[in-house]
Amino acid sequence: MPSNLLDRRRALLVAVAVGLAPLGWRRGRAAPSAEAARSMIAQVSAEVLAILSDHGLSDRQKFDALVGLLSQPIDLDLVARLILGRHWRTADATQRQDYLALFRDYALANLASKLHLYQGQSFEVTGAKVVSKQDALVTSRILDAGQAPLQVDWRLRDDDGGRLVVIDVIVAGVSLIVTLRSEFSAVIERQGFDGLLAELRQRIVQTREQA
Repeated sequence: MPSNLLDRRRALLVAVAVGLAPLGWRRGRAAPSAEAARSMIAQVSAEVLAILSDHGLSDRQKFDALVGLLSQPIDLDLVARLILGRHWRTADATQRQDYLALFRDYALANLASKLHLYQGQSFEVTGAKVVSKQDALVTSRILDAGQAPLQVDWRLRDDDGGRLVVIDVIVAGVSLIVTLRSEFSAVIERQGFDGLLAELRQRIVQTREQA
């Protein structure tokens, strides 16, 4: 499949996943609820889709609206740390602070750069189940006329603050967290932690230039 077509089919996912991965709903501390997880993904994705399909909004207005929606409340630090994995423990306080700030900028820059790819794709939740004492899994798919559905799974967890948060997005069997962890780890092993910070700065600049 041509890469530009694949990018177009994943436009809705990018808009949802980049922002939704750190999004959480505050709830009582308890075992994860499959229905609560399903409702969360269905409701927020519907609101994202409404913004993307609003022809009265410019890309900048859509971006601002999505950031506002997906920042209520947000735990981007959690996702950033999950991606970093064991390397989080090797970073000093300044490096950690810089990394968290850069990761947020990186995520938002990616969101902004993908808005123009949305061309009417639809999104539907197909199921939800509890998969562990902490986690629930919501299954969904992105539909694009004339193309095979794109399978997307969302792993959610009750965090220590009593919120249901998305901790991973799996696209066609490929984990977003695992993919980024592998990329970031490879950079750290070659260039050290400061090398990762430099890489993130470069990616942010490149992504903004492409937006």
